[in-house]
Amino acid sequence: MSPAPTAHPIPPQRLSAVVYRHRRLALITFSVVFACIVIGTLLMPKQYETSMKVLVKNDRADALVSAGQTSDTAYRSELTDVQINSEIELLTSNNLLQNVAAMCGLAHAEAAGDSVALERAVRRLRSDLSVSAVRRTNIITASYVDTDPHRAKTVLTALTELYVAEHLRLHGAPGTYDFFQTQVERFQEELKNAEESLAAFRHDKNIDLLAQEKDVALQKAAEAESAMLQAEAAVGEYTQRIADTRRQLGQAPSRMVTQSRTLSNPYSAQSLQTMLAELQNRRSALLAKFRPDDRLVQEVEQEVADTQAALEHAKTLTGLEEATDVNPVHQALELDLAKQGTELAGQQSRRNALAQQAASYRRQLARLADATAAYDDLVRKRNEAADNYALYSKKMEEARIADSLDRQKISNVAIAESPIEPHLPSSPNVGLNLALGLLFAGCLGLGVALTAEYVSNGRRPPETAPAETEPAETAPPKTGVQSEAFQRALMELRALRKARSVNLPPSC
Repeated sequence: MSPAPTAHPIPPQRLSAVVYRHRRLALITFSVVFACIVIGTLLMPKQYETSMKVLVKNDRADALVSAGQTSDTAYRSELTDVQINSEIELLTSNNLLQNVAAMCGLAHAEAAGDSVALERAVRRLRSDLSVSAVRRTNIITASYVDTDPHRAKTVLTALTELYVAEHLRLHGAPGTYDFFQTQVERFQEELKNAEESLAAFRHDKNIDLLAQEKDVALQKAAEAESAMLQAEAAVGEYTQRIADTRRQLGQAPSRMVTQSRTLSNPYSAQSLQTMLAELQNRRSALLAKFRPDDRLVQEVEQEVADTQAALEHAKTLTGLEEATDVNPVHQALELDLAKQGTELAGQQSRRNALAQQAASYRRQLARLADATAAYDDLVRKRNEAADNYALYSKKMEEARIADSLDRQKISNVAIAESPIEPHLPSSPNVGLNLALGLLFAGCLGLGVALTAEYVSNGRRPPETAPAETEPAETAPPKTGVQSEAFQRALMELRALRKARSVNLPPSC
């Protein structure tokens, strides 16, 4: 397999020679192409471009329509690409473009009611409209191109107005204020009914503050029971003390001897001596009349003997004289007993009173306990109605503020740059088109010259071409150095031609 020939660049002398040989064809091609470009540039309709810029921000938080106690607003500190892309999609949405096309009359007048014409106008508007986000900013730029500068401004202005209205509609919640107002009126009525029911229950049960009253009654019942226990202990103590005092009182005499003196019995001895003297006188009288053994004398003698014996006995007897007074111990015990009895009666009365108070407090606690379930249910309903009323009042105010902001068109998008009517066309760019046309026509002319050279050389048989005709293809060299350079260029051209003839497809 023979190696592929190596392609060599065409020297400038050889290229100039080729262009010189086919100068007429290259000039015609250049002139025609450049003339077509010039005519096309001059006949191309002028396009006017206007633009606007939309600033996306987070100054206004979106209100959350919910019945919960969670955060009332959804606020994001930084913008994300999702938000920017969402606004771009909204700007290029089909509904918005249809409204703009209908508003600006982009569809043909004779087909104003035709949906096909409107759809075509929307497609043309979408192709002429360019919406993109500026990198590393929160700005969206939108540009529109039209042959009429006034219509370009009108379309972009209508797009701006409809976009802001659509943004407010999508980010808002229409009817929120009316809904929350209805709920506020409902919960206000529920709160009024709950308060009336609670007031009637309090009046019927004689309750002001159930929890405080229960605490007070429980505390007082505990205090009364504690005092009652103390009173019972005091009663037992006084009962024991009274029993001890009575026992001591029974052992202590009521009176005691204060003075004691021992005395003789002179009155008995004197009376006995007088009686003895009388008996002796009587005995003497009887002896004078009767004999000593007479019965009467004997009886008197016996009485005298008895009297003498009694007198002797009376002389031996002594008397005890004692002085008594009230016993102070007995008297103190009696006073203590009376005092303890009084204290016992007082403690018993106090115990009975405390028992009645404790029973009263227990009955009050039982009554409050029976009323607790109904009272708590009424309080819970009242508090629930109050919380709902406060919550929906707050949300109604937020909805009112949101509606006011929507009416004032205060949103998270702002028109940073409004569209203006352009006075200079954006296209065609005559200078650039002519410069590019000139370059394109020159390149095409050169390509046509090279193609013609290749075609002319490819049709000539290599074996019939005389060697002496080779120098006739170009200008004859003047010197030997030029002849050698020409021969080298010619050889390179032939090698390039052979390589191209091998690589070109049959259609060429």
